[in-house]
Amino acid sequence: MRVIQTIMLFLVMLQLVGCSQPQIEKTHEEEDPVVLRYYTIGREDRDLEQVNQALNELLMERYGFQVDYRKIDWNEYENTINGVLNTNQDFDVVFTWDMHYVKNASNGVLLELSNYLAGEGKPLYDVVNPKLWQGAKIQGKIYGVPTNKELAPVVQFLFSQELVDKYDIQIEDYQTLASLEPVLTMISQKEPGVIPLLFTSERVNLAELTGYEYAVGGDLPLVVRSGDPECKIVNLYETPEMEQLQATLHRFYQKGLINADATLRTAISRFQDEQVFCRIAVGGPEASASFTVDFGYPIVSQFANKPWVTNTSARGGIMAINAHTPHPKEALAFLSAINLDPDVRNMLNFGIENVHYQLSEQDQVEVISDGYRGVPYTQGNWYILKTMVGEDPEKWEHYRAYNAQASSSCLLGFNPDLSELEQEYILVSKAYQRFDNALLTGSVDPDTFRNMALDSMKEAGINHLQQQLQNQVDHWLMENNRIPEDNKES
Repeated sequence: MRVIQTIMLFLVMLQLVGCSQPQIEKTHEEEDPVVLRYYTIGREDRDLEQVNQALNELLMERYGFQVDYRKIDWNEYENTINGVLNTNQDFDVVFTWDMHYVKNASNGVLLELSNYLAGEGKPLYDVVNPKLWQGAKIQGKIYGVPTNKELAPVVQFLFSQELVDKYDIQIEDYQTLASLEPVLTMISQKEPGVIPLLFTSERVNLAELTGYEYAVGGDLPLVVRSGDPECKIVNLYETPEMEQLQATLHRFYQKGLINADATLRTAISRFQDEQVFCRIAVGGPEASASFTVDFGYPIVSQFANKPWVTNTSARGGIMAINAHTPHPKEALAFLSAINLDPDVRNMLNFGIENVHYQLSEQDQVEVISDGYRGVPYTQGNWYILKTMVGEDPEKWEHYRAYNAQASSSCLLGFNPDLSELEQEYILVSKAYQRFDNALLTGSVDPDTFRNMALDSMKEAGINHLQQQLQNQVDHWLMENNRIPEDNKES
């Protein structure tokens, strides 16, 4: 009840003082309740309308507004939302991420929240990890609320528990891509009906397996070592680590350890009755149970890289508000509710109790219907979510401990200025993406195609782009005195 009373107090204060955004005019009083249009990513669940109705009953009862909850399919989201943003279509709240967030914040599309978060929204500010706010700042200002989750999702190998148990496999022995070769080979020989290593065209960030992170998002192969205090930008394709990784992937592909249609698949999902031994995904601690639900069979997971808090991880999921919304008060209250009200947060994630899930005697969630499922990284505060059957009841304490030991990237908080580099960015990105999918699924000869990719990117202007971005990074480091001792590589 204290949480609900706190949010109700927010609403009263917002009505009295506005939302600390003087550039936005408040709407006139309306007889009908305000309905916020909310766009987010994910498949449009069969029972989405039913969940939306239940959510609105809860929101009306407690906060006096409703939400038009719209989920857009994974493969269509970016193009659809870009169309909404670029043509000034009606929306109030939107899911955004990484460079998509940076670009739209810089272009004035998103509402600046700093004054609100420093005032009546301070409880919302306080509940989110400070390192997430650091990553969310654009020129010192905040334009969205990061999902309060693990700070540093890491690349993980996801193994079929059934096959791990059957062959007594010690998964802790497999912490690098190359180390997987013997066990993948064994599976291919003993389980001919099983895909040893499943890849899709929507790969995870394999750069992290080489110790690097993207400097300006995954559209360019410009990277830095996360622990490099000087933040030297290099071309990932010119590093010996990536050369070795591409060679390993190609060898796997030639041996039939990777599915032949890796470049064509458009989602990491289980198709019909096919069986998979290993997948590569990104997640935090205690992730096996959630991956098990996602993929529909028991999974055990093994970390494959060191956790670093990067701009990409800090901005991986952000909820933002339209800079021109006629309902800033209600939109801000919605973001507060998702982060402070457990009933709202759990409904968005799990659906309706006794329809989509039921609670065990230990107060854990047991899924009973596939009619609805939220996308956790896109929405609010994880630490007020209930745990699921099969998860450690102390899961969120493990997450807090995990976050406490994650190191900050040398680039955390850096925002590139691409305004004078946009044309080169587009050309280099197109050249890079012509080759990246094939190279990072192992389906082509890396010696030949990597050189073709490098030549194409150099012709598009990557060297100049790299130098200009390095100049920006050097200036930012000097301006912020950003060479902390605990980030230096040992």
